[in-house]
Amino acid sequence: MERETAQAGSAQVMAEREAAIARSAEAIRLHEGHNILIETGSEPVIDRLARHAVPAPAVPAELWAWTFVAKDMIDVAGLPTTRGSALYGGEEALTTAPCVELLERAGGLLVGKANQHEFAWGITSENPHWGDVRNPRHPHLSPGGSSGGTAAALAAGIARVGLGTDTGGSVRIPASCCGVVGLRPRAGAVSAEGVAALAPMFDVVGPMATSVADCAQVWRALTGEAVEPPPSLSGLVVGVAEGCAQAEEFAELGAEIREIALPYDILTPYWTIVGAQARRTHEATYPRAAASYSEGVRRKLDAAGGIGHREYRRAVEELAAVRARFAEEMSGVDLLITPTLGGPAPRVGCDEAAVRGEVGRFTSVVSALGLPALAVGDLQMVGRREADVLRAGLCREACGGEIPEPR
Repeated sequence: MERETAQAGSAQVMAEREAAIARSAEAIRLHEGHNILIETGSEPVIDRLARHAVPAPAVPAELWAWTFVAKDMIDVAGLPTTRGSALYGGEEALTTAPCVELLERAGGLLVGKANQHEFAWGITSENPHWGDVRNPRHPHLSPGGSSGGTAAALAAGIARVGLGTDTGGSVRIPASCCGVVGLRPRAGAVSAEGVAALAPMFDVVGPMATSVADCAQVWRALTGEAVEPPPSLSGLVVGVAEGCAQAEEFAELGAEIREIALPYDILTPYWTIVGAQARRTHEATYPRAAASYSEGVRRKLDAAGGIGHREYRRAVEELAAVRARFAEEMSGVDLLITPTLGGPAPRVGCDEAAVRGEVGRFTSVVSALGLPALAVGDLQMVGRREADVLRAGLCREACGGEIPEPR
């Protein structure tokens, strides 16, 4: 009898896996032509997952049968890493990034590599090499960038969760545009080994999902840190910046509300550092292979070409000074909330250069401050630790808080 019960349980957990694969394959078919994944068609996905068949576990792992995608800055053995560029992707990666291995070890099923903005440097994921990523929920809007393919895959039902990278908003901006959830952790909280760089001082790997609860589960798989929702936010002091529309919700959850101003002066040293580091990241291929770069990325690299050692060191010192000053201003404040986007979501076909400064101004400030942030659609929660923002997001979600739509 016990053997029969075990066999029935084993069949059930394997059926869950097969059903998850079938759902992903059907979603890929329904969104053909949306350039969400680097691979085209559902056949490669089904074949790859079939080759990685595993026996049913006695106790299903925490992400058992959860499908996920990885942004194509992240290495997966046997698959190319294109970085959204025409320069890369000709050879398969030899090893798998630890962040992917951790999700697979927890039972996750890698559907594929998600398309993105070229070299993870842009906010629209319009890509001249691999096709423009389409937004499944808001067809008139860009899916955001640079992790636009990851966010679009979640919104389309291609995957349950995903991995993106974030330098100045590349997880959070797509989360807002596609109506999903994305966490930017602190630098070093998740291993960046096996992940292509843009500006290493600010590059991070972050989980994305369609709910805060799922995002917290992926965070647990990545770090071992379990985060539970508090019953309320009573006793929490929440700073509100830029007239965030959800301030009243947090007050109703028990938080004390205070207004706080963002330190926009940090953006000058931040962009100097990002530009200088990106230029060094590309020194082996730019300007030597400039013709293989899109015009948008060429303009960014050219603008960063004149940054020298003295200007860079001065920017690093200024960044540290603003961080220290803002830490004092935040004394006594437990959480900061802002809109995720600094302006209307980018429209399909917009001039990325003309809108990126406004769209990314809130996310860039937070990146420059080095603080963790959770984007729940067009709501950004900023704290001192990842658990701070996840707990607040879980509480809000458990109390019926919806994902705010992009403007």
